[in-house]
Amino acid sequence: MASETQVTTTALLEGLFDLRNDAAWRQIDDRFRPIIMAFAGRLGLEPADAADVAQETLTQFIRDYREGKYDRTRGRLRSWIIGIARHRIAELNRRRATRREHRGQSAIAAMPGADELEAIWDTECREAALREAMRELAETSRVSPRTLAAFRMHVLEGATADEVARALDTSVRAVYIAKHRVLARLREAVDRLIEQYDPA
Repeated sequence: MASETQVTTTALLEGLFDLRNDAAWRQIDDRFRPIIMAFAGRLGLEPADAADVAQETLTQFIRDYREGKYDRTRGRLRSWIIGIARHRIAELNRRRATRREHRGQSAIAAMPGADELEAIWDTECREAALREAMRELAETSRVSPRTLAAFRMHVLEGATADEVARALDTSVRAVYIAKHRVLARLREAVDRLIEQYDPA
């Protein structure tokens, strides 16, 4: 399944070279805009600024990709997108720092290092993949809504098995069975979906 995801992602990126292929742009936008916005938010940007950074990053990403500036042999896709977003955020921070210095306030703290930025990006990608995997399970699998609800409450929201059992009028054993049943499917789906954000 992972190879199918990889081919699909590669085909999607190749579709960006066709200026008439609006679907490729929309799918790239749907896939990466939420990640970039969350990434920018984790670096201290307000939602409006994060949205601007996401728009600027995606616009530059598409333009540069079409101009052949992305070379897979020199680095991973995520590193390239992170670099664009980092540059946009740094520019915004510099403008803010200049304004603050004019008002006698301290400048904004330095940008985190590359390893920390990639860790933040990876966390946001995994959370996005988890949300999508949960949606897939709800819409396309034979897992019942109650089983998914038990898993969500117990594993994702941290409620105890007793609390979930009471809330859903079921047994504690059923909660643990739900956890086991969903977790195996979810791991497989998340591993497959995560590749959409960083194809090899």
